[in-house]
Amino acid sequence: MKKSLGVVVGVIVVAGVAWVGASWYTGKRVEAEVRQRVDEGNAKLQAFLPNAKMKIAVSSLERHLFSTDIQYSLTIEGVTVEKDKPVQDVAFLLHDHVEHGPFPLARLKRGALAPVMATSDFELVDNDTVKSWFELTKGVAPFSGHATLHYNRDVDGNLVLQPVDFQRPDADLKFSGMDLQVAVTAADKAAKVSGKMDSVSLDIKDAEAPGKIQVTGMTLDSDMHQGQAGLQVGTNQLAVKQISVVHANDPAILFNNYTQNAELTESGSGFSARAVYDVGMINLGGQDIAGLRLGFGGRNMATDAVKTLVELYGNVISRAMKQNPEQDPQQAFDLPAEDRQKAIAAGKALLAGNPTFFIDPILVHNAKGESRFNLTLDLGDPGPTDQPVDEMVTKLLHKLDAKLTVSAPMVTSILAQQMQQQAGLDAAAAAKQAEATTQALTQMAVATGYLSKDGDNVVGTLHYADKVVDLNGKKMPLEEFAMMVASMAMGMHPQEGMDGDDSDEGDEPEDATPGAVPPVVPPPAVQGGARGK
Repeated sequence: MKKSLGVVVGVIVVAGVAWVGASWYTGKRVEAEVRQRVDEGNAKLQAFLPNAKMKIAVSSLERHLFSTDIQYSLTIEGVTVEKDKPVQDVAFLLHDHVEHGPFPLARLKRGALAPVMATSDFELVDNDTVKSWFELTKGVAPFSGHATLHYNRDVDGNLVLQPVDFQRPDADLKFSGMDLQVAVTAADKAAKVSGKMDSVSLDIKDAEAPGKIQVTGMTLDSDMHQGQAGLQVGTNQLAVKQISVVHANDPAILFNNYTQNAELTESGSGFSARAVYDVGMINLGGQDIAGLRLGFGGRNMATDAVKTLVELYGNVISRAMKQNPEQDPQQAFDLPAEDRQKAIAAGKALLAGNPTFFIDPILVHNAKGESRFNLTLDLGDPGPTDQPVDEMVTKLLHKLDAKLTVSAPMVTSILAQQMQQQAGLDAAAAAKQAEATTQALTQMAVATGYLSKDGDNVVGTLHYADKVVDLNGKKMPLEEFAMMVASMAMGMHPQEGMDGDDSDEGDEPEDATPGAVPPVVPPPAVQGGARGK
């Protein structure tokens, strides 16, 4: 019996010593890992914001047997804190309590028995830089979080933004708080972030122009990783149930079911990007008006050129961060000579890869129909600048495809709603006047020759390739199309003296209706398909 008890005690002692030894060893690894991550963070800051003078540092580190307390600092030099005051350095401090693995007590308490390198509980530290933030959250750290560091260097955890309920004589701010889930995979340099927010609202208490903006039901999801060329690729999604805007006595505007999606990819043909912004329905004064969608992007973009342009954009952000409030923000976009040369070289490299840029779509829709515009541009290297302009254009623009479709019933319904709300017409009168207005606009559009009628829609198509333009099925040389567009532009903007004071303003025909729109005469190149010689 004594022998068995001795064995048990011996096992417990050995296990205890092993745990202590593992915790001590893990503590050393944690310190090395922390300093390495700080160095990596500074390298990324320098890569994206090379002139911002920002630095992450370990301000203090106290390593104990089973835990380590760390304080990080993010210092930004030359910040304008107050107008007309000298710039100064500001620092953000973060306290981090790290429990060493392989079995941190915090995880054991939750029943998590798998070995890990460490767990981390961190929060923002109150100082002069963030004092006003702590006032908003009534002394609670505005953000805090928990993270688990695995032995393969993967990290997962959460970040919590505290609620805010702040009242001032001129405005009220309410924020429900936000919870973000984060997972970082070291092997493929990937990061996933997801989160949700119930609401945030700003109530402006202005006697002359009061207003309120409220955002409810927001979620976000991001799944990004570093691609082969060093660019971030993946998807970002944001969804908001409703955005409400109220200004003075104007009707409330509601943007329902707003979403934005971005996708970045890379392949052998280059870098591709696509973004889509969608409003499910715009409601004005209690009436549904229309939904909107905007999609655009590019593909076959040379990755090295994109990297250079991203770096130059980082330089712009760095300059903007160092500006004083009284400076013109546009000055940050004035590129230095070196950056300008880099931008020109990157632009040439981008075009040399024969990229495609597109708008797909601009879409307006409601219960009566939808209107849509799509555009695709295939570009190429225009070559040297000392060649004729027409040759440069031909080399630059390989192909163009555009299509516009306008739904007459959709336009009529939107006009009718506007007339009811703004002009005070009843539903029947508004519908009748809106129908007449839509018919007049349709006739004018078709009379130009640039658009045609197709059922309830007004449609226009434009295709260009190999120096030939196809406008609504009518083909013509590029030069003729350019002359036609110039002629139209001159018709829209008469030259000086064409409508001078010597014109006889009283010679209007007796049967002319005041305010009537004169007939639109199509350009000769389109009318009847004739071509100029």
